[in-house]
Amino acid sequence: MSAIRKRQRSGWWCKPWAIVVSTLLSAILVACGGVRPRHETREKRESVPLVARDGASTDSPESNPKFEVSVEDVGGRVCHIIFAGKLPSPATVDKIVRESLETAVQKDSSQDILTATSLGDEDLDNSQYSGELVYKSAEKKILTFDEYHGVKTSTSSAPSYSVQIKEDHTYPSITPARNWLILTIVFPKTPSREIAYDAILTEIQKVTNRGLDVDAYVSIGDKNVKTSWNQMRDNDGAYVFANYDSATKKVTRKDKVLKKLR
Repeated sequence: MSAIRKRQRSGWWCKPWAIVVSTLLSAILVACGGVRPRHETREKRESVPLVARDGASTDSPESNPKFEVSVEDVGGRVCHIIFAGKLPSPATVDKIVRESLETAVQKDSSQDILTATSLGDEDLDNSQYSGELVYKSAEKKILTFDEYHGVKTSTSSAPSYSVQIKEDHTYPSITPARNWLILTIVFPKTPSREIAYDAILTEIQKVTNRGLDVDAYVSIGDKNVKTSWNQMRDNDGAYVFANYDSATKKVTRKDKVLKKLR
């Protein structure tokens, strides 16, 4: 539910990846004076399996991750990292993504470069790695996708949970432009349904003075390890979430009004 809603908000809903990349890097096209000729370089990386002292193979996703890296121009430069077999831990995936992007930057640092990471044909989700990275050539920096997109992130805490607050916005090509808040309430252990929705209402109330719509979700995990966050399921099998409409002051879930705030 959250992924779908976020795509609807940002204008990404059902867009093919090449179109998404082109949208994200539209500024690069302007700087380059148009679309560059398609160019691709591919590097296959498969390390030799390690062997333990007793002669047993230690060929594992951690010691010998299998992946392929290619850099491609699709109206903007993209570094594809495609894993095969069993995926290594999120920390290892993060390391490989960063090192792959660093290698691409060393070869050509004149343009912005966006990573795109998958396991075979399936894009990785936020439990499998920390997310895509972007090299911003103007600043000579590697940024998280949120940093590149200008998403403002802050955190707060309550006695039994922590809260991540993101102020997101539509992409430059999407009109009308708008901003909204995304609240992720993280409990260390699964709370009761009542406690989860009470937390949602409490945290939405705290940010209503910003005058923005709000999407709020509840996750369970270590507040310091984002890849451990798993969204809590409601009794109907969907996620525990709510949406606040700043115009009507109503907090709803699936069109059912949970509360009207003052």
